[in-house]
Amino acid sequence: MAGYNEIRGLRVKYLSADPANSEDGQVWYNSTSGNLRVESILGTAAWASGGALPTATKAIRGCGIQTSALAFGGSTPPGPPYAVVETFEYNGSSWTGGGNLATNNQNAGAVGTQTAGLCFGGSNSDGSGVNPSFNTTQHYDGSSWTTVSGTMGTGVANMADGGVQTAAFSAGGIQNGPSPPPATYNVTEEYDGTNWTTGGSLPVANLALAGAGTLTAGLAFGGYVAPLSPAYTNVTNEYDGSSWTGGGNMTTGRDQLGGAGIQTSALAMFGGPNGPGVSTATEGYDGTSWAAKPNMATA
Repeated sequence: MAGYNEIRGLRVKYLSADPANSEDGQVWYNSTSGNLRVESILGTAAWASGGALPTATKAIRGCGIQTSALAFGGSTPPGPPYAVVETFEYNGSSWTGGGNLATNNQNAGAVGTQTAGLCFGGSNSDGSGVNPSFNTTQHYDGSSWTTVSGTMGTGVANMADGGVQTAAFSAGGIQNGPSPPPATYNVTEEYDGTNWTTGGSLPVANLALAGAGTLTAGLAFGGYVAPLSPAYTNVTNEYDGSSWTGGGNMTTGRDQLGGAGIQTSALAMFGGPNGPGVSTATEGYDGTSWAAKPNMATA
């Protein structure tokens, strides 16, 4: 395979700062931050309507890419059931039914691909309003879910996540009781395809945040950090596989937002509340800072 030098006719430049007017596809090494950078080739960004889900669902989770995706779990209020087991597969234009989850589940962790998906944690209602959290892990093979033996150290929901079926992370979230009582979580757990182990803790306990990236180059951003004021946070943290460090702040703090992409080219804030309403705003992350992107059509 041809390298960057053969394709561009240039060597990768070592620069002390990112260039002010980089070109699409340009690669450079930022010696100050220690990061290899590439200018994204995104074209004209915009949101457009796709195929509708068969059922209106909230607290649903998903993974994959735009032309080969999974969506699973969630809840269909007013219930019961308070959470659902359905899985849907997307081909870039329409959704079709897939294999059901082993248990009703909402606000779970979700990473991987349509043929190698991963569902972990999450919660369901026991009728008391507590919504106890799970610590179970399920694998998807393109047609059915299998509950595997590797369980998380603690049952948790509403976490940030990233990675693939054999190398994933879960960061933050909420532990729902009643024993222990509900508590916001700052622990990171790492999955190797078989077992979960404890990783580096988030600087602040956080729930309903979003994630993106990989196990060794992950992102966690936004969320809800009560009892701090304001409770909706705009903080971004970057993960290197062992510890979290601060990244660039989002323009607006909010929770229950969506996240996608990689550590140096991510999307966030498509949707999510930051008070009494919900938002259409989208922001993009380039590995250093967030910038406004086109809004969604519907909050």
